[in-house]
Amino acid sequence: MTAIFLMCSERSGSNLITRMFDAHPDCCGPSPSHLVRILAENRFRYGDLRDDGAWKLLLQDAADILATKLGVWNRSWTAAQLAEACRERTLAALVRTVFEAEAEAAGKHHLFIKENHLYRYLPFVQRAFSGPKILAMVRDPRDMALSWRRSPILRGGVVRAAGIWYEDQMNLLRVMGFLGPEREIHLLRYEDLIRNPEDRLEEACRFAGLEWNPAMTAFHHRETAVRDAGRSDDWKNLGSPVLSGNHRKWVTGLTPTEAAYVEVVCAEPMAALGYDRELNDPRSVEELEALLRPLEPYDKPGWEEVPAKEKELRLARTRVVQRIAARPAAVVTARECAHA
Repeated sequence: MTAIFLMCSERSGSNLITRMFDAHPDCCGPSPSHLVRILAENRFRYGDLRDDGAWKLLLQDAADILATKLGVWNRSWTAAQLAEACRERTLAALVRTVFEAEAEAAGKHHLFIKENHLYRYLPFVQRAFSGPKILAMVRDPRDMALSWRRSPILRGGVVRAAGIWYEDQMNLLRVMGFLGPEREIHLLRYEDLIRNPEDRLEEACRFAGLEWNPAMTAFHHRETAVRDAGRSDDWKNLGSPVLSGNHRKWVTGLTPTEAAYVEVVCAEPMAALGYDRELNDPRSVEELEALLRPLEPYDKPGWEEVPAKEKELRLARTRVVQRIAARPAAVVTARECAHA
């Protein structure tokens, strides 16, 4: 089973492209679980998985991560079910078991997996999945920052969004440098996708070894897209057709100070990825940030309007992640290294 991994910042069309690929008759794009990211980044806390205690701990954490995901999957898992299904005691085998079972339940042979900050654990993904393809999607950082600021879920505003966009795209450029363009990684701009979805998706499918299918642009008719659209305010557009005019909203949505800050912070990756700066603000990044930082919200008023079920799932996920991250590092032994 072949796997396509998405490298994309939040509020940059990641859920849209996932639903498009999930609409393909032979590709399964489950709603994000972040199972791979959370476990791969904390692998050093489990120790030797041949030890019963370590293996059971990993299985329970995996089951808890899957139980607190926001979207609905075809398969649900308990720790006991994971133990029965996964015959090899490695993290790589565990995540393959989960995702391949989801694709099999959907009757499909390709996987499309969204995982935030993929560049941080890309070596694990390349080891766990045979010849994975990387689809990288970028969005104008000014529109991304506006969308982030408006989200009732994501903490912070333009200052935080600009920093995340910069970090994600600088790391994307590094990954493109060592993978090589159009071999294992394909770059797609969000603005190009929404303006001409058929051609851009056909190119992405060719890269991924799939044939283009018109069902991909009719994703909003699928039950999974409609269902996910109703599960979070951040996903509400998934129940609508492609919004071809959903770009350059920053021109009226951001203040001049906000737009100037994004351009100054993100200047280098913007230039590399084909986004032109349009302001000539003479103020330094320190001067701009001093004006914006006091306005940076932690909890947003919109959070109070988030449905109770969504809040409960998000808070439960936070507790699971914090529990995992609070564990001390396990002692690395020669036995474990030999097994790895």
